[in-house]
Amino acid sequence: MSWRWEPIWGTWPTLLIGLGLGWLLWRTTRAATAHLAPGPRSWLLGLRLASWLLLWGLACRPAIEWKQESSERGRLLLLTDRSRSMEVADGPQGLTRRDWLLRVLEESRKELDQLREQVDFTAWEFDEAITEVAWPQGGPPVGPQTAVGDALEQVARRPTDRGLTRVLLLSDGAQRAIPPHDIDPRTVTERLADRNIVVDTVCLGSTSLEGTGCDLVLEEFEVSPTVFVKNTVIASGKVRVLGAAGRELTVRLSGEPTGIELPAGGAQKPLGAPLKLKPTRGDELLPIEVSFVAEQPGEFRLKLEVEPLPDEATNRNNSLTTYLNVLKGGISVAYFDIERAEQKLLRRIDDSPHIRLDFKPLRQLPDGRYSAVEPTWFEPGKYDVYIVGGVAARAFDTGSLQRLALAVEQGAGLLMTGGTLAFGPGGYGASPLAAVLPVEMPRSETVQGSRVDPALYANEPQEMVPSARGLQHFVMRLEQPAKNLEAWHSLPPLRGVNRFAALKPGAMVLAESPGEMPLLVAQEVGRGRSLAFAGYTTYTWALSGYPEQHQRFWEQAVLWLAHKDTQGDEPVWLKLEGRRFRPGQPVRMTFGARNPDGSLADNAVFEVAVSTPDGQSLAVSPVAGSGDASGVFDRGNTAGEYTVRVNAKVNGQVLGLGSTARFSVIDRDLELTNAVADPGLLAEIARATAGTVVRPEDFAAHVAQLKQASWTMEREKVITAAVWDRGWWLLLATLLLGAEWWLRKRIGLV
Repeated sequence: MSWRWEPIWGTWPTLLIGLGLGWLLWRTTRAATAHLAPGPRSWLLGLRLASWLLLWGLACRPAIEWKQESSERGRLLLLTDRSRSMEVADGPQGLTRRDWLLRVLEESRKELDQLREQVDFTAWEFDEAITEVAWPQGGPPVGPQTAVGDALEQVARRPTDRGLTRVLLLSDGAQRAIPPHDIDPRTVTERLADRNIVVDTVCLGSTSLEGTGCDLVLEEFEVSPTVFVKNTVIASGKVRVLGAAGRELTVRLSGEPTGIELPAGGAQKPLGAPLKLKPTRGDELLPIEVSFVAEQPGEFRLKLEVEPLPDEATNRNNSLTTYLNVLKGGISVAYFDIERAEQKLLRRIDDSPHIRLDFKPLRQLPDGRYSAVEPTWFEPGKYDVYIVGGVAARAFDTGSLQRLALAVEQGAGLLMTGGTLAFGPGGYGASPLAAVLPVEMPRSETVQGSRVDPALYANEPQEMVPSARGLQHFVMRLEQPAKNLEAWHSLPPLRGVNRFAALKPGAMVLAESPGEMPLLVAQEVGRGRSLAFAGYTTYTWALSGYPEQHQRFWEQAVLWLAHKDTQGDEPVWLKLEGRRFRPGQPVRMTFGARNPDGSLADNAVFEVAVSTPDGQSLAVSPVAGSGDASGVFDRGNTAGEYTVRVNAKVNGQVLGLGSTARFSVIDRDLELTNAVADPGLLAEIARATAGTVVRPEDFAAHVAQLKQASWTMEREKVITAAVWDRGWWLLLATLLLGAEWWLRKRIGLV
């Protein structure tokens, strides 16, 4: 037993304040009672000092502290797996994993019963949830998930005073869980170790299906979400082959337009030739690539399937479905440029569903020549728009440039961007393109050797803003008319531009510098169109936080060159995070709308609904964002096809016909897809908690060893009893103050 002090103001302040008040009380009391007889004076001084000592002592807050020792029995938890993967028959004599688990426990029943006399025993069974049982029972395992991490999380949450000291975990060890049960077991073991909870693990099951049947698991299936008619579609994927070494496998790709319901047992139309595979190992991941030509426009449902084998454990994981949008037209773009930062971001216009861009990188050889350009790129009708970057005219043969100039006059679009070797300095003033570009390029502008005429370039930063005519032009619309100029002013300036000697008659300046230097010039040429852009550093827009503005500018330039400026994007657009999801997995989507003039409809009101496979229509709440909106659908629990539809209104008026997109929830047996055991995970759990990895046949011996251990835990509890907060101190203070008052009254001081 010992005393403990917790002064209310800290040790030294409380000591100094107490002594100061005591000295002051002594001085004032002696002066006030100097005329009294020694007896009453001593009593009065003593009572006041006693009150002071009482209050000072309480300010120090004294307490009595002592230790109390106790002992209690340790606790043991038996944690067994009852998920569906435990029905795989890869145990001894063809036993299922669950039956093997029950046999191991039965063979150890005598030792476990004896151990239960020493400990407080609890038994849990787990799959996606925890169930407390008296003893694991037989019957087929039915759990849809193996949530090992979640089960250990429940262990870690047990109150610390329950005294859990050891866990016996019997499972196949393969974590198969989806949110919110997909907790990584490795993160939980750290907390178990901190609480000195030991986990001994027993793995039941094989790391291979060899000899117990086979399984073909289609793990990936990827297709570009959009493609143009007559283009080749490449479908890629991966199939995991378990226990089928040396056997021939057949992979087929099929498809049908969405909205068509196939009759029971009906097959989709085959696409491309079947692919034959022959694995060489019992556990092998094989790549798949199948191609076909998109013949018709529309949305199609594609299915990639590995033909089932007769002895497969399950056929539910042999196929995957996705969706493909085949566009009627679209704009084909040929882009020629050197390897530079500008072209890397400009090429992102290929992400637009209306644009297909083919990039031809041109590399300058040591002798000054360029890598060859195929003449086929300039065949009539081959491309709708041509973009020529910072390459000299000598990169192309004269015949190719003649065909390109003719294509522009017959309806194609041509855009030339700035650079050291663009326009006149690149020798284009003496080329056939001089007739179709909207700027004059005197032959004298040609660069001589490495010397660059400073009169041809402005190296200082130049802000790019719309001209008076360009402010309303389709190419220059980044925002609604009232905000368009402000949007351009917010972009970083161009880092150097070409200077144009003069403009051709009829050319129109769309963008210029604040000093009215032409930066973007447009012109109609025959049935075609051309643009001359002095800049070559618009990539800084995207890198400075304006990727949408960068993308929109270049998309609109291409659309205008291809005479598609009245088309633009659809009034309402919708993008899904993916096209294939697991049951219950959140489906995230973004959507937006544009006004008839192509500007963003930032005041649009959206209605979003998802049609489920069973015919329900479930609403999704839109969340407004910067220029678009988003939503999350998390009620896709039934396997099948779902359709998302988005409608938009502005000021009560409906925009366009809305937009739709489909996705599928896959019918996958999570437990029996690649249902091999994972002893490695169980070993990590045991190692992290100072536990033991126990073989099933050694489990009885391990329990017998546990009986020899001490399961009694000695606990030492420190008990603190505060003295200063007892009620009798108030009574004592009252008596002291009352006695002082009575004495003062007797001697005539009150």
